[in-house]
Amino acid sequence: MCDPKLPARRVSLSGRRVRGARHALLACVLSVVVAPEAAAQEAGAAPSSRVAGGVWRDPAADSLVARAIARRGRQLADSTLLSYQADARGFLAFLAQLGEGVVIPPRVVQSEQLALKISWWQPGRSAQRLVGRRDTTLLPADVGYYRDRYGVVLDNLPDRIRLGDGQDVRDVAHPLGATAPQQYEYTMGSAVRIGLQGRDILVDEVKFRPRDGTLPGAIGSVYLDRETAAVVRLSMTFTRAAILDKRIETLVVTLENGLVRERYWLPRRQEVEVSRGSTWFDIPARGIVRGRWEIANYDVNERIPPETMLLPRWSSVPRDSLRAHPFEGRVVDALPPEIQMASSEEVVRARVEAEHAVRAAMLVRPATASVTGRGISDFARYSRAEGLALGVGGAHTTRSGLLLQARVRVGFSDEQLKGQLSLARVPTFGRVPPWQLFVEREYRDLAFAERSGVANSLAAGLFGSDFTNQVDTWAAGVQWRTHPASRFTWRVAAERDRATDVWSSGPLRGRFEPTLKAWPLTGARAEVRGSGGWVAAEPMGWRGTWQLLASAGAYRGRFTTMRSTVLEAQTRTVEPVVGRVQGLLQLTRPLPHDQALFFQSFAGLGGGQVVPPQWRLFAGGPWSAPGYEYLSFSSGAMASQRVEWRLPVWGPSIPLGRFGKSPPRVVLAPYAQLLVTARTRVFDAGDPSFLVTPQSGGPALRTPRPAGGYGSVGLGALFFYDLVRVDVARGLRGGTWRFNVDIDRSFWGML
Repeated sequence: MCDPKLPARRVSLSGRRVRGARHALLACVLSVVVAPEAAAQEAGAAPSSRVAGGVWRDPAADSLVARAIARRGRQLADSTLLSYQADARGFLAFLAQLGEGVVIPPRVVQSEQLALKISWWQPGRSAQRLVGRRDTTLLPADVGYYRDRYGVVLDNLPDRIRLGDGQDVRDVAHPLGATAPQQYEYTMGSAVRIGLQGRDILVDEVKFRPRDGTLPGAIGSVYLDRETAAVVRLSMTFTRAAILDKRIETLVVTLENGLVRERYWLPRRQEVEVSRGSTWFDIPARGIVRGRWEIANYDVNERIPPETMLLPRWSSVPRDSLRAHPFEGRVVDALPPEIQMASSEEVVRARVEAEHAVRAAMLVRPATASVTGRGISDFARYSRAEGLALGVGGAHTTRSGLLLQARVRVGFSDEQLKGQLSLARVPTFGRVPPWQLFVEREYRDLAFAERSGVANSLAAGLFGSDFTNQVDTWAAGVQWRTHPASRFTWRVAAERDRATDVWSSGPLRGRFEPTLKAWPLTGARAEVRGSGGWVAAEPMGWRGTWQLLASAGAYRGRFTTMRSTVLEAQTRTVEPVVGRVQGLLQLTRPLPHDQALFFQSFAGLGGGQVVPPQWRLFAGGPWSAPGYEYLSFSSGAMASQRVEWRLPVWGPSIPLGRFGKSPPRVVLAPYAQLLVTARTRVFDAGDPSFLVTPQSGGPALRTPRPAGGYGSVGLGALFFYDLVRVDVARGLRGGTWRFNVDIDRSFWGML
């Protein structure tokens, strides 16, 4: 992103060549989104006009496009541009996005750093030679890229666009091709004024879309030099009919040109993003390929050696020479932060503009039926409330862009049916629909997860260690997002809560703790969930993720309780009006020699008029309070802070066949943690029977620990690409030794 202090509409540049900071500054200005009305008035652009029916009619845009097409037809006929040579530095990365959202940074699976020599001597005649390449694999994978990902786009793409070696997009008409006016329509967007030494350059944005969105075509915008009609910036995505690979969810290409010698608009920066999911098995996991090129060090109108002119359009030096290229630092440290983020702003902007230009149904994958689930635990799980539970989900996308979803799960011990039926609009970006109507019954978790779903099922079935804290909720309502890439999801629903009970016959070893005795309530609840993350621009900078959950509810309930002190039945009517907010922040600060400091902060606050047990805050477990029993803390306010030092040491390497072998290291992670709980009003004059449901012959009722501070120390070990973590921790105030094994937290979204 540009520094917001930079002027958005006028910039002064000087000198005979645009290089380094000046070149980047110009491109930065062009990436600023200018208010269309204000910018057009300042630059003197004619306002756009549209007629009824959504057809674009804009004489100013049509005139400018006609000039651009004519210039393109002459193929840069300026006889003063005879040739140029340049250096390109690029990155290719394959990332795994896990979970329902699109804002938490994905995991980098594999990345490559590339160096390219570019030679151009006339339109359609060029040679690109790969002179440097190095890669790193951060997770076990066998990743390959299409050949054209290793090259730079010249001449702003050919008249028939091909991407992914013709496997992603093939023979799509260019929006500035010779036949474009018959296939595309145009309208004016914003305008930018660029101040050069002695003159101004006006750059106009022209938006384009196919006349028939059901046919293969491109959707996006192009910035054109008003004086010469040269392409300054081109960003586009494609209609669904143009995308050949049906697994593709998102495909966006951005080309930016820089002004060289104050005359020639030549390639400066290029990006491509392709995200793929499954066509029939829809779980929250997708693969993302991102490519980024920076082109600089132009030599214009210098003699090109004859041997270079004999090279093919793309070639590579021998493998040994590729490896010997002098890159700086490590490839994982040099990876730009934009590549590591969940959603490039260019991609989000292109998708949103495309959705505004054509119907969303023209962008999403074709109508189909698929098996769907939020993760592996939607298909099979084990808990004390359900025993073994099996489920399945299905989804159907209609031609009109609606998404019908249903999922169902049945527990073999409680013999109860859970699931959801929903109607939503198909998202044009990510997995979360912009709005969704739903009816559901779910065993709803009340606290942040302490372990992954798969690990919890195994621990519950084998050892009776069930880290779920649930209430049986029936609900009907709506949820929505205000923007395709919004960090927040809003939900309003009418609900009915009931307590769960221990129905499982028991684990192989040990026995289950009793479940929370939730009050039977009927009412309404509003909720907002948020999550996000960031990656630092520098290798040693901070990176982090955050989660936020805030909710408020108004209920009414009438039920009979048995006081544990006098064995007397009481009928109570309550009308709770309650609220609760919880936040989780995780920060990582890299240190030299692959070390790192890790910080985790958790805080929550709740309260209201008559607080039911299910609206309390809970802690206890390997992440909120290591070394203490699960949910041994319950309060209306609490905070937890962990400080962890991650230190890599030598460890065994595991052979993985064609995937290579795991790194020969183990990361030791000693840590200290402090949990502080506040003294708040208890549920019913200190009566602990409101906290848990007694089980016949089961364990005695457990009262939450008193308010105060509770410290912990522990040691974690991460191995096998840091995917598996083993922890041993001790609570320092009445705690015990606790042992835990789990998968890396970034994978919990699909487990």
